[in-house]
Amino acid sequence: MTITETPNELHQLVHKLGGPTFVARELKIPVSTLHGWMKQGQVPNMQKWIELKELEKRMQEVLK
Repeated sequence: MTITETPNELHQLVHKLGGPTFVARELKIPVSTLHGWMKQGQVPNMQKWIELKELEKRMQEVLK
């Protein structure tokens, strides 16, 4: 299953969370893979999508 957002939404989310390098390190994936996802506007791995959303929640808690 592929989770699709517009490339702009995924791009904004990644930059809101701290940028591609930080997000890739947190998801334990290569930065080039994350850039590919951002370019396509989709995360082809459901587990990584869940981890991305969990990272977003953690960052929101930190920034409160």
